[in-house]
Amino acid sequence: MTAPDGIGGTRRTLGLTDLVLLGTVAIVNVNVVPPVSGFGRATLGLWLLAWLAFFVPEAIAVLVLSQRYPGEGGVYRWCRAHFGARHGFIAGWCYWTNSLLYVPVLLVYVAGVLTYAGGPATRALIDSRVFIGGVSMTWLACITAANIRGSSVGKWLNNIGGIGGLATVLMVAAVAAEARRRGVAVEVPEVAGTPADMLGALGVMCFAFIGIELASTMADDIRHPERDVPRAVALTGLTALVAYLLVADALLVMVPSGDMGSLQGVMQAIEQGATLAGLPGVVAPVAVLMAIAVAGSASAWFAGPARIPFVAGLDHALPEVLGRRHPRWGSPYVALLVCAAVSAVLTVISLAGSTVAEAYQVLLRAAVVINLVPFVYVFLAVLQLRDLSAPVRASAAIGLVVTACGIAAVFLPTGEVGNVVVFELKMLGGVGGMLGLGLWLFRQQ
Repeated sequence: MTAPDGIGGTRRTLGLTDLVLLGTVAIVNVNVVPPVSGFGRATLGLWLLAWLAFFVPEAIAVLVLSQRYPGEGGVYRWCRAHFGARHGFIAGWCYWTNSLLYVPVLLVYVAGVLTYAGGPATRALIDSRVFIGGVSMTWLACITAANIRGSSVGKWLNNIGGIGGLATVLMVAAVAAEARRRGVAVEVPEVAGTPADMLGALGVMCFAFIGIELASTMADDIRHPERDVPRAVALTGLTALVAYLLVADALLVMVPSGDMGSLQGVMQAIEQGATLAGLPGVVAPVAVLMAIAVAGSASAWFAGPARIPFVAGLDHALPEVLGRRHPRWGSPYVALLVCAAVSAVLTVISLAGSTVAEAYQVLLRAAVVINLVPFVYVFLAVLQLRDLSAPVRASAAIGLVVTACGIAAVFLPTGEVGNVVVFELKMLGGVGGMLGLGLWLFRQQ
């Protein structure tokens, strides 16, 4: 039996497999592992702590709120129902604008990984703004066109990316296992780094587990949301935890913590580990697989959050033009085009006046702050529901505390930041500018 179309003629094209792959490609982004891998074996404990203290409460909150408030819009719809139009808008605006910052992070990372696909001859391109910018803009144009064509086309970018991500994890783990077998693995200390650095890393790790709610922003595209969303949450959550633990462990045994770069860390580990293990031929295939995975993730984070300005346009919280659907394909094409334009501008700005690695750090950490803000609202919304069990309310309280601490912690600069003042100004300008612009737009409606 075919599920009916969603509101406004949305075609329901997403099944359980699509949801699991969407969640996988959205959450399992191995590009966030290198910046938080400098703490010895304690790194693995931090990943488990982030999963228990943030992902589990997040998953419970998403299931509770998605069942109470079905329909497209996700975080925006939930927070609007609990806290009114203004706060609902702020939550939705932050979730959306996070993607505007995070998509450039992924675009830059795709380009960085591709420099390993051509061998030593292309490696120097990692510091070329022209190459990084050119690849980023090309893929941004591709995902925009595919998602305007509709979720029936756009979902395949997510699915292929999800498969590529899982394949990347398995290959990285296999190379690390071979390095161990040959006795050439790096000796890993039990604990390294300062408590302040660990706290900052924990915020990024919490951010890495965000994405399970992405399907809720596209609820009207799901064939059987009440049946499939809970299953997808459970399957995706376990997959994400195992994947991050495997990749973090592999990086620890293949590259000394102090030698790992944040932008090229995974490929750096693969190259070094493969050389030590006598498997140099795996470097290029892993680079291609990883580029496919990150490219799929960019598509997922581009298409899903674009539903928020679309729904806000329908609610007249943003200009009504954002609520338009494509007359042939039913996609929110105006919102997608606006997202593409803003992401392009932010990618160019991030590369101006910074090294590629520092630009990546600024984009990543600003995205962390903005994307954690909506979850303050989400956990508060769950705590407002008086008919829930004590364990559910306790999980929401834990999630709220961890989220607040994570927001504060990511303002701590890393060792790759050359100028701390410029870094903090970019962080404050990026976060404050996005919030200020959103409030200004809200007042205009």
